[in-house]
Amino acid sequence: MNFAGNFVRIGELDTTALIQKVLDLPERQWQGDAFRQQRYDVHRDTQTIHLVFDPDFRHTHPTRLPALQLFEQELRPTLKMVADHFDDSPKGRELFETFGMGYFVRANLVRLKSGGNITEHTDNNFSLVHSHRVHLPIITNTRVEFTVGDETANMNQGELYEINNRRMHSVINAGATDRVHLILDYVIPGEKCCCGDKLHPQTACNPQACEETDHLKIECVCFQAL
Repeated sequence: MNFAGNFVRIGELDTTALIQKVLDLPERQWQGDAFRQQRYDVHRDTQTIHLVFDPDFRHTHPTRLPALQLFEQELRPTLKMVADHFDDSPKGRELFETFGMGYFVRANLVRLKSGGNITEHTDNNFSLVHSHRVHLPIITNTRVEFTVGDETANMNQGELYEINNRRMHSVINAGATDRVHLILDYVIPGEKCCCGDKLHPQTACNPQACEETDHLKIECVCFQAL
């Protein structure tokens, strides 16, 4: 989702139990699904454990996968903080009466190997453009650099951030250890992308009405880079 900035710090959590659960994972769990790194070359240095995910990147009725049950208890504080942040926002409160509560459309654990990188890219499809991309560092090091737009940050363990995934973003892990993030996509039902009110003010966002902006055929300039 596009907004006026690169990073928004949502809050901080005690991730001790979540860290231990991730450290206890057998290596085969990380190697069980290569969809993300095979489909997207920018993610070739990553491995993913899908918790809530659909290969068609649907925007409603997401699939809760068996791996979610392994982490359900440890994830509750994080999910609550994210949901409260967006549902209690002015936009969330405005849209609730008409469209209902927000929801997580995707949740994934992503490991970026030591010495690896995620090359510069933007996220382009209907659901990615119309959801809020949130990162929680679970295992990290001081040499991980996350760049969004013209701003680079080293996200600390347990700090929860929304990133502007409509701006160019990239990650470098120059540290000696792998980096693991929980990545969440949260939907506020009825929320328009930044160009929705300008390009189709009387129409709800949908893949047909938004195709030109989703695929950057029409550049979104509602928020300029800082």
